[in-house]
Amino acid sequence: MADGYRVEPLDLGAEALETVSAFLRRTFPKARHLTARYLAWQYGQNPDGPALGCNILAGATLASHVGAVPLRARIDGELRRGVMLVNGATHAEHRRRGLSIRLMDSIFEQAAGLGYDFSLATGNWSSTAPMLIRQAMVRQIDARVGFGRPRRSRPLPEPSFERIWSDEALRWRLGDPERRYGVRPSGDGIRVTASAGMPGIAAILYQGPGDARLATPVPAGGPLRLWLGLDPRIDWRGSPFAPIPQRLRPSPLNLTYRDLTGGGFVPDPDRLIFQALDFDAY
Repeated sequence: MADGYRVEPLDLGAEALETVSAFLRRTFPKARHLTARYLAWQYGQNPDGPALGCNILAGATLASHVGAVPLRARIDGELRRGVMLVNGATHAEHRRRGLSIRLMDSIFEQAAGLGYDFSLATGNWSSTAPMLIRQAMVRQIDARVGFGRPRRSRPLPEPSFERIWSDEALRWRLGDPERRYGVRPSGDGIRVTASAGMPGIAAILYQGPGDARLATPVPAGGPLRLWLGLDPRIDWRGSPFAPIPQRLRPSPLNLTYRDLTGGGFVPDPDRLIFQALDFDAY
């Protein structure tokens, strides 16, 4: 590029992942899980397909990075393939130069060329703003805290969007080398929890179909439960869960979507199911 930057596709080699890991942990000092081992798992072992991604370099220095992890979803009754953008980061010295837009354009071109139908991303407001240049805002992700587990009592004949987890994909997702999960059988499959990183609080990540043999006795968190997601099947009235006020959310998350087929489709947010396991918060 004339401005001295160049875009390179994601390299899944061990040395390249070490470089990306070091870059991400410098950019996000609290994200200690972003090791080379984690990236090798996240980018290279997903049964739904190897990750796409790209780096922007300034000379020999990594200036910006994003990955895109394949997934399957049911959209208005049809099974579709898409990608979830993850690990988007730009070094402080290279911000406000449009690098995030270049990364997204490169990813969207790669993904569309490989036949993927859509792209998803989650981010706080500062990271959502550049996304909205290329993606449509769907809705802010709900955040609640309480006891027990949410009850689904509202009928939803046809979700506009719901991620599909095969047993193989669940086994991979729960095999995160840097985190531990509590997995228990439930009436409709399995229930997954994880430590929320705060004493006495467990995050509810997933309730849905899954092989009961994935269950593990590993405890996760405590009696108080954090719920993140979007699920119109849950009637929160009279529920032991209360919404977390905006002022108490350190980083409210937004869900964005891009139709890679050129049709301009955006899922109806009132019929969209999105669970915490569907992205990489835990």
